[in-house]
Amino acid sequence: MREPRLGRRAASEPRISADDLARVALDLFAERHFASVSIKEIGRAAGVNPAMIYYHFKSKEDLFTAAIQNAIDEAFQLFEEHCHIDDHEDALAAIEAWFDVHVILHKRLRNVVKISLDANSLVNANPEAIEAVKGFYAHEMDILRTYIRSGVTSGLFREVDIERFATMISTSLDGIMARSLILDDFDMAATVEEFKKSISLRLGLAGR
Repeated sequence: MREPRLGRRAASEPRISADDLARVALDLFAERHFASVSIKEIGRAAGVNPAMIYYHFKSKEDLFTAAIQNAIDEAFQLFEEHCHIDDHEDALAAIEAWFDVHVILHKRLRNVVKISLDANSLVNANPEAIEAVKGFYAHEMDILRTYIRSGVTSGLFREVDIERFATMISTSLDGIMARSLILDDFDMAATVEEFKKSISLRLGLAGR
């Protein structure tokens, strides 16, 4: 959680955390392009004076980065809470827990996908935001590689190319997120459940 920057807050100013502002900003940045969203509009959506945003963030670019990082941090925190696996006892359950995180946080994660594309398309690219996105994928790949390797080593999974299999899972999850942005009636939960079955079959767990 971000520490507030030094500054004064009027007695009548409603309290709002940096994380709450980041969540509001994420939705606005995803709804429209970065350049078309103003600090004033973010303040209005958050129900605070725009000056309060500068109490937490030095610029709109700083808030943009925080909006991405906040959603990423929430995803990994939820995974740790959702995945009650000790010593990789059940590698498949751990991988499926990561899928479940995408369903539970699908609105926020798909917004991350959308504004990440926006960040890469900016004339003056935001390197901090891009690094946050790269950090997400690096962490995700670590999770997937760890549990795939554990399953293969324990004999639970058949032999697979760990790097390629992890990349396939990560890329497929991105595709599911993107489809949910395009189609309003897309059933993400059902699609993820089918994806779990496909992964289980590929890993040799058809009878599980």
